[in-house]
Amino acid sequence: MKIFITFFILLISTSTFAKPLDEKHVLMLLWRGITDAEKGYISYLSERNQVRFTILNANRDKKILQQYVDNISQYNADLIYTFGTTVTRTLLGTIEAPTTFRQQSTIPVVFSIVADPVGSHLLSESDIESRNFTGVSHIVPHEVQLRAISQLDNIKTVGIIFNPLENNSVVTATKISLVSAQFDIQIKQYPLKTKQGKPDSSSVKSIANQMKKDNIDLVYLPSDSYIISRGDAIIETFHQLDIPTFSASESPIRNSGALLGIVSRYYNVGQFAGYKSEQILNGSTPIQEIAIEALSQYSYIVNINAAKQLDYYPPISILKISEIIGKH
Repeated sequence: MKIFITFFILLISTSTFAKPLDEKHVLMLLWRGITDAEKGYISYLSERNQVRFTILNANRDKKILQQYVDNISQYNADLIYTFGTTVTRTLLGTIEAPTTFRQQSTIPVVFSIVADPVGSHLLSESDIESRNFTGVSHIVPHEVQLRAISQLDNIKTVGIIFNPLENNSVVTATKISLVSAQFDIQIKQYPLKTKQGKPDSSSVKSIANQMKKDNIDLVYLPSDSYIISRGDAIIETFHQLDIPTFSASESPIRNSGALLGIVSRYYNVGQFAGYKSEQILNGSTPIQEIAIEALSQYSYIVNINAAKQLDYYPPISILKISEIIGKH
């Protein structure tokens, strides 16, 4: 089986590779390049099917993303994979404001790494609308996350730092705030300042200092593409002020030194999206009948290097069920 993976940085014409009769063409519309989710997705599909992948990376640029969407039909894809809420909403729109693609295209769509499909208005809670898309959410339920936070010592006030330009982050901040009361946790929101339609990275330091003045016990890092992409600097800024960090996604813990989190692994999310795509490409299940859902198993991860730096350790009840990373 021969797999072609074509990388596109700017809009170009469709691939000139000859297409075998049984080969399927999957267009992957990405926000910040290939993550572990895409690695899992490509691995799952390519091991079981004859698939050609075309990858369009917007590189966190909404103008480039919109160009891709405006010209999406020229790629003659059998299926479109989308990463994240921003990309998926740009392609599909919302229930209230559907895009032309959503209303007219017959190309099926499978999304991954969408934090809250209902909260982002991709679909209604009843999911009764006729839809030509399905997908996988990667967020561990907020109740599960807050229950774990409530088990940490001396954590009563949690600050959420987020990009107010990312819909999923705004939805997360709101929902976390609503759920927190039942766990006796106070939530304070700290949106990044924006400049010329983009997050202002220089506001991180002032937010960290404000959190310190507000006696924030823990910083919550949502599944926010901007926060993840600037993870090293953001997390170090908080840790230098002895404020521990809890992440809703895997990368900030593994790659940027956040203290801990409960996560769905990106690679597994990608594989699950690949499984759903396989059902569609093989025609085994109508897309309307393929559930939009999250993984049922979660992983606790604790970064022991961060724990040593902060001199703050999760209780044994959490450590014994966690994957411990870093130098033990």
